[in-house]
Amino acid sequence: MKKKNIRFLIWGIACLSLSAIFFFAAAFVTRNLKNHTPFAVELYGAQGLGVPVGKTANFTEWGSFAAAGMGEYVQAADLAETKSIPAYYQMTTPNYGEYANLHFNEGKYFPEDAAGNLAVIPESLSHELFEGEDGKKMLRINGKKFTVCGVYGEGGILTRLGSASIPVIYGNTSRDPDILAEQLLIGADAGKTALQQQQETAALMQIPLEGEINDLGRLHQLGDSILLLGFFFAGLWFVLHLCIFSYRKLMSAYQCRGQAAEKILPAILGTGAFLLAAVGFASLLQLVRIPAIYLPEDNIFDISYYGQQILNGIQQINTVSRIRDFSRICAVYLCAEAGCTIAAVPLFWAGCHGLRHWFLDKQL
Repeated sequence: MKKKNIRFLIWGIACLSLSAIFFFAAAFVTRNLKNHTPFAVELYGAQGLGVPVGKTANFTEWGSFAAAGMGEYVQAADLAETKSIPAYYQMTTPNYGEYANLHFNEGKYFPEDAAGNLAVIPESLSHELFEGEDGKKMLRINGKKFTVCGVYGEGGILTRLGSASIPVIYGNTSRDPDILAEQLLIGADAGKTALQQQQETAALMQIPLEGEINDLGRLHQLGDSILLLGFFFAGLWFVLHLCIFSYRKLMSAYQCRGQAAEKILPAILGTGAFLLAAVGFASLLQLVRIPAIYLPEDNIFDISYYGQQILNGIQQINTVSRIRDFSRICAVYLCAEAGCTIAAVPLFWAGCHGLRHWFLDKQL
C-alpha cells in the first residue's frame, strides 16, 4: 500500500511538472508572437496601394496607421565600398518602427523632423558591414551616403515577409514623399474585422485601397484565446470535483437519519463547495473571450462556418502571393501554441488525479 501511495505521488508531481512546462511553452509562443507581430491590420499591394506615402503622413498624425513605400532591391555597402551586400530598401513614415514592433539593439527609428538621408538597418547587415567598428555608422545605398540611426533585431513577422532572404533597410520619406505606398499598417480594432477597417481607411483617404489584407490584430486575439482556453479546461478539473464533493455532502446530509446537528456540517460543506464551484466556473468563463465579429452571426455551433474558415486558411497557404507566407507563419505560431496547450491540459488533469489518490490513500 505504501509503495502504491508513493507511485501516485511521483506520478502526480511528474504530470504536473510536464503540464507546467507545456503551459510555459504555450505562453512563450504567445509572448513571442505578440513581440514580433504588430497589433495592426496590414494592407499590402505589390504594385502599390494607389496612395502616396506623403499623403499618408497627414493621417499618421492621428495615430491611426503607418506606411511604407514601394520597395526596391539595392546594393548596400560600407562608406569605403569595400563590402557590398544586396538588400531591400523601403521609405517609411516616422512611426513605422513603432507599428511594426521593431526591437532596437542600437539607436532608434528616425524622428519626425528627420533631415538628410537616414536609414534603419537589421542586425545581420550591421554585422556584415560594420563588424568591430564603433561610433557613428555610415553606409552607401546604390552609391548614395546614408547615416544609420538605428539597428533593429530581426525576427519580426513583417521583416520575414516578401524579402525574407535579404536584409530590409528602412529610410525616411523626406527623400521622395510622392512614392506610392506598398504597405499600410492600420491600428487594429477588436470590434471590427480587417475588411471593415480597410473600407473605413479607404473612405477616410477618399482613395480605393485594393490589396491583400493580413489581420495581424486577429492573430494576437487568437493567440491569447488559445492560451486562456487551456487554462479554462485545466480549471474545470477543480470545478467538477467541487461539484462532486458538494453533491456527496448534500446527499449525506439529506440521507442522514441522526439528529439535526449531525446534518448541519455536511450541509454547510456541500453548500459552500457548490458556491465555490459556481464562482470558480464564472471566473473561468471570463478567461475565454473570442470577439463576436469572428463568430457565426446566427449560431455559434455552426460547424460549416468553422469548416469554411479552415478551408480558407488552407487555400491561403497554397496561394502564390505574399499572403501565403503570412498564412504559413501564422499557422506555425498558432499550431505550436495549440499543440502545447492540448498536451498541457490532460497532463494537468492526470497530475491532479494522481495527487488526489495519493492524498486519499494517505488518509486511510
